[in-house]
Amino acid sequence: MYVLTLDMLQYDCPFVITSEDLDVSYFGTYWDFEREKFIIRGYIIAKDSDELQNAIYSLRSQPKFLKLDILSKERHIASVRVEMEYTNAMKTIRGNHGYIVGPFHVRDGSELWQVGFDTKSDAEVALSELEKNNKFVIKNQNRITVEDFSRIISYSSILADLMRAIDGLTFTEKQILRETIKHGFYEDPRRVNITYLAKKFGISKAGVSKNIRRAEKKILTHIEKIITHELRD
Repeated sequence: MYVLTLDMLQYDCPFVITSEDLDVSYFGTYWDFEREKFIIRGYIIAKDSDELQNAIYSLRSQPKFLKLDILSKERHIASVRVEMEYTNAMKTIRGNHGYIVGPFHVRDGSELWQVGFDTKSDAEVALSELEKNNKFVIKNQNRITVEDFSRIISYSSILADLMRAIDGLTFTEKQILRETIKHGFYEDPRRVNITYLAKKFGISKAGVSKNIRRAEKKILTHIEKIITHELRD
């Protein structure tokens, strides 16, 4: 299996079009394909409840949009089921034996796709055809073996818990943890220290240490589960 992560700009996609003008993100998690349309289950996340309503209204007015059902809604987040006609890019992917292998994310007029192909030649033909009517950048490209895929499936629930833990970090925890990793706090010898981080974020050294420890505690519990799973295998 050849898996590509594509940063895609589709000119005929309702999600891309509406995300250019609204402060909103779209996440597609489950896909069903029919002859003339496809169905997506996912989430709309907006900056506030008013922008969420704007996004729903705007999507429903798009030419290729067929139906939007709100499954649940809480403040600025809605779980939805969407039916829409095939975009040019989706037709191209499907027409060259491609398939969706992961969730997609749309924000600020661009869309991050994860698509798979059984053969390298199918992937190359699809990419060549996509260039005719779409702009895209290949962010990642891998060949996944049967063994790799089997491991991904076996770890899926643990990885989902890890992702939820990362989502649960506060904005400050995410900022500080990213900075520690990016600038070598965990390297030996360290390239940055607590003093540097405190100055950068304008908080005390104790505050930096507290945020790092809290973030590590939230994440490392799930990494320990992955290691334990690995040792059992």
